[in-house]
Amino acid sequence: MKVFAKILTVITALALLLAGYVVWSATAQVSAEGYKVEAAADRVDSFSGVVNALRSGSDSIVSYGGDAIGAAEEYVFVTYTIRVRNADLIPFEWLDLTLQNKEGDVLLVKPSVQDIPALNQSLLSFTLMAQRGIADYERQATLSYYVYGHYRDVPLTLK
Repeated sequence: MKVFAKILTVITALALLLAGYVVWSATAQVSAEGYKVEAAADRVDSFSGVVNALRSGSDSIVSYGGDAIGAAEEYVFVTYTIRVRNADLIPFEWLDLTLQNKEGDVLLVKPSVQDIPALNQSLLSFTLMAQRGIADYERQATLSYYVYGHYRDVPLTLK
């Protein structure tokens, strides 16, 4: 009976080590899929909705000091798309994106917080409203998420 108890103890210890390794090694594979630039004047309804959401204090809007927003003709919408792949056996929870803004950026419309199930992938789109006439839309960003309560972040370049 003592031999059986020792074998069960070893099997349990190995199972716990394997589970810990799976959680520790879980990482998202993130790739930028490109961006699309549209004049805000061509999307007047979206422009009005974003401005109203900013004024009402929506959690999905991050302002970069654009409190005095002018007419739609002064801005462009830059919609970035990223692919997040979860090749692990554990779901990713509470994905969030932080953008390092540049001069001319007014606000960011973030996607709603979402989870990515195990062995799955998702496309995330978010929109930056910037002043018209900016030549460079490449930005640095950080995608953060949780794996069983452990915080992870992935830096990426959006181009």
